[in-house]
Amino acid sequence: MTFARTLLPLAAALALCPAHAAEPALDSARIDAVFSAFTDSTPGCALNINRHGRSVYAKGYGLADLNHGVPIRPDTVFDIGSTSKQFTALSLLLLEQDGKLKLDDRLDQHLPELATTFAHPITLRQLLNHTAGLSDYNILLSLAGHGEADVTGNEEALKVIRAVPELMFKPGTQQAYSNTGYFLAALVAERVSGQSLDAFLQARVFKPLGMKDSHVRTDHTQVVARRASAYAPGETGFAIAMSNWNQAGDGAIQSTVQDLARWDAELASPKVIAPALIKALRTPGQLADGKAIPYGLGQSVDSYKGVARVHHSGAWAGYRALTAHYPEQGLGLALTCNGAQINPDQLGTRLADVLLGPALTSSTPAASGAVSAPVAAATDFKALEGRYLDMAQARVIRIEPHPQQPGQWALVTGPGVTQLVGLGAREVQTVSGLTRLSLSTDGREMELRRPREGSRSVLKRLGQNPPDAAQRQAWVGAYRHPGLGTAWTVEATADGKLRLKGRGLPPDNELELVGDDLALNDAFVLQLQRDAKGRPQAFVLRNARLPELRFERG
Repeated sequence: MTFARTLLPLAAALALCPAHAAEPALDSARIDAVFSAFTDSTPGCALNINRHGRSVYAKGYGLADLNHGVPIRPDTVFDIGSTSKQFTALSLLLLEQDGKLKLDDRLDQHLPELATTFAHPITLRQLLNHTAGLSDYNILLSLAGHGEADVTGNEEALKVIRAVPELMFKPGTQQAYSNTGYFLAALVAERVSGQSLDAFLQARVFKPLGMKDSHVRTDHTQVVARRASAYAPGETGFAIAMSNWNQAGDGAIQSTVQDLARWDAELASPKVIAPALIKALRTPGQLADGKAIPYGLGQSVDSYKGVARVHHSGAWAGYRALTAHYPEQGLGLALTCNGAQINPDQLGTRLADVLLGPALTSSTPAASGAVSAPVAAATDFKALEGRYLDMAQARVIRIEPHPQQPGQWALVTGPGVTQLVGLGAREVQTVSGLTRLSLSTDGREMELRRPREGSRSVLKRLGQNPPDAAQRQAWVGAYRHPGLGTAWTVEATADGKLRLKGRGLPPDNELELVGDDLALNDAFVLQLQRDAKGRPQAFVLRNARLPELRFERG
């Protein structure tokens, strides 16, 4: 079965509104237990649960303001980060409905100042599907030395986009999540409508739906009533984690779970937005070769434990958010949080476990080699435990005991934690069956396969060959990226470690050497480049949302 075919029944399910069956009573104790970590001394979350477009449970957990002890309530306002993207996509769909543009228009038809920036033409649809191959401007701004506390706007964003015009791939041939696409889509919406994105959404979406507390915030000095402050873990408790960036499209919407519940009700039973536009938001996109992708227009389209799901999370500064809609069950979830340590996707799936119960299966149906009935007892998880470098995605993954499920094991990718089940002595797969991992005989490499996508990569196990002093010393020096104006220095510390220093970098940005002229930190993989005589000349920076960037030494 092809990946495209597996999405077709799902897309059909999303278009249906099943009759309302008798709903089980909500177990408030189990719901509240999901949020038990949030107290009257911590940041936390607001929650709304919809059943068939009607709010049946709304509550706040933790504090909106730690300074003044203000509790979080369902009407507390949060920055919803990338959860905003579905509204940017809807803006372009509304303008297409008005006859003012087409999603298959080229970007430069509406932003002619970018006509010579990129090597290949890019369509508006490719912006919204994340198939344009654009560098992520958020990361580029950080590389250029802009911290979240700095004031930046459209001018700074466009400057770094032009500084790194190289595409990651030919538009339409692959998918890579990019905030740049939605930032540019917002500029198109403003140019075509003649209004700011906020004014357009207020008139066409927010006010008609009664989303009275929602707006697009592009002025960091704006006072917002009942807005929560955002936090991140600090050395002694929590520290404020807010941003002064003023771009829109990829984020910037401020909202409440009450307003997001109204949006979920519209998704369940459209009354203001044309049903065809709602369907377009949640229809999986396609690559040029016809292969479907698990993303529509501003919404991810997939399934959780066999149940169709439309969702999108968001993370910006210390804010976190999630909207999730399970159309077959009529379940809608809205989460807004104000702690950088909070993972809204995990909270959302834990809620789904509580609320959907019998509708869920232990794993999704087998597809293209995925195994649906694994036997965990045969697997030596201790042999698999460790850290692995995924060069294709420029990241480190971990296999370790599951942090929330004693006795189980997990695949950890950044903030994501996914349960693993055994297939054999040294072979496992995620509970969904979408990812399969096999450890080599010598234990030095891990093969990662995604059967539905037909993809395969080999990951290097870390910690096998500790670097020596000469390898560490080779990295020491100054490096620059001319286009971004980035100037970084790699310094050796007294305790034999390496530290990356530069404007906008945290003071404790340690580089971990993993051998073969490779180093990494929390965000990047760096590869040292040498001349014919073995002298260091540059390093290449890799990140899953960027093309390879070369930083010259000297």
